[in-house]
Amino acid sequence: MAAIVAKLMRTGLRRGLRDGSRGWLYVGMTAAALQIARRIFTEQPETVFTTELKPGQGIEVRTVARHDGGRGKRTRR
Repeated sequence: MAAIVAKLMRTGLRRGLRDGSRGWLYVGMTAAALQIARRIFTEQPETVFTTELKPGQGIEVRTVARHDGGRGKRTRR
């Protein structure tokens, strides 16, 4: 979805400013406003762990399934 909005913004602003098309300019400005709003209202990912590695050290990232006893989020079916 973000790629479509970015493409509309580039195309709209280019055709609106360079070619003088008022309709494309409105499309480009609306797409730019949508991108700015998305950046403002999207939560930033939470950092859960940080450490400093020394030369020769490495890390291993694993995903472990959480067992919540059937009390997790319900999914629609």
